[in-house]
Amino acid sequence: MSLTDRYGLTLSTASAAAARHYQDGMDRLLSYGFGADQAFAAAVAADEGFALAHAGAALFSLFQGDGASAKASIDRARGLVGGVTRREQQHVAALAAIAGGEAARGLGLIEEHVTEFPRDALLVNQAGSTIGLGGRADREALRVGFVEALAPAYGDDWWCLSALGFAYHEVGRYDESRRLSERSLAQYQGNANASHNLAHVCYETVDNEGGITMLSDWLGGYDRRAPFHCHLAWHLALFELQCGRPDRALAIYERDIAPSSNPRLAMIDGSAVLWRFGLYDCQKGPLPWRRLADLATRVTRPGFIFGDVHAALAYASAGDEGALSGLIGGLEALHAKGHPIAGTVALPLVRGVQAYVAGDYGGALALLESVDSEIHRVGGSHAQWELFEETMVVCQLRLGRLEEATGLLRRRLARRATPQDLMWLRRAEIARDASERR
Repeated sequence: MSLTDRYGLTLSTASAAAARHYQDGMDRLLSYGFGADQAFAAAVAADEGFALAHAGAALFSLFQGDGASAKASIDRARGLVGGVTRREQQHVAALAAIAGGEAARGLGLIEEHVTEFPRDALLVNQAGSTIGLGGRADREALRVGFVEALAPAYGDDWWCLSALGFAYHEVGRYDESRRLSERSLAQYQGNANASHNLAHVCYETVDNEGGITMLSDWLGGYDRRAPFHCHLAWHLALFELQCGRPDRALAIYERDIAPSSNPRLAMIDGSAVLWRFGLYDCQKGPLPWRRLADLATRVTRPGFIFGDVHAALAYASAGDEGALSGLIGGLEALHAKGHPIAGTVALPLVRGVQAYVAGDYGGALALLESVDSEIHRVGGSHAQWELFEETMVVCQLRLGRLEEATGLLRRRLARRATPQDLMWLRRAEIARDASERR
């Protein structure tokens, strides 16, 4: 009798121990729990010829931003797929494309694959992430359609409930996202995907104190070494910033983000926190940008645009003109090869960041405004890419373009009434009234 994973899919190994460790790695990866890499390593140790165990290790490395390790693991998997099931061969081929920097081709392979194997959860999970970072203008709706179409194959499975919950909160279906995420946590309390969804729902509904309470409680039982601890700490820091407590936010950065075991998220989330300190006028001294710039040199890779735009924040703020020039050159090269957003969206954002740090607020605003309607295409959630909208607001205020600032703020407030946007709006209206009285 062949061994299977908990979704009923055949695992081509004769070792029950290897299959057990692989399933453990799957669950830890799908829940962003600690130890997925160790579980996949244990599966390899039990059966070195088990191709999917090597592929699982590659997936973990991809999430960590370790492209070299991901490629090494997937290359080992590719060398072992002869004679295994077609499902496993296709699984490895799709991941090989993604690890090789061909995200669009990899996503296409996954989409074709899951029409026949909808319960290949690791690939469905990876596709959701790839859709989110692939530069598509309709990515949120595309992700909802993708997960909804596959959800019937999973029933009340805890992972699928949280995957659907994530897709829903990104399109404003907050009540549904909360309901599904709470059902997921009731089954699997350690599912960081589900607690992440609840953090987003609190953020988008301006329940900052509720978000702090929920995350503080949940993080108490979540291993600090887990790959998503850093990102959930980032959400906690955002809540504290919105509540006007920058000292707490900086303490979270120092304790939970900067020393994270996930260098990619440490760079992205760390840069997004420190940049807001400047925007929100709560910076009391030099900020630790050099550490993040050094991290950026380790984890950026061609084509990962979401990482590139955050690396630009770190390079520019640390004054690392050489690294910033190299980043711009890499984006220009990708644009020349036909990348859909490297030149048209990412480059204006990166150059806008460069201008902003140099104090050229007019130049920064012109660059950022040129891609205003396209910023979401760099990937990530609304909570992440809105950083560039906020930078536009600050540029408008510093330039005295009060009507423009008021218009952008009212557009943002129509989505949700954040304390920071309300404060900026009051500042703009007071300045405008004073100008009219003169």
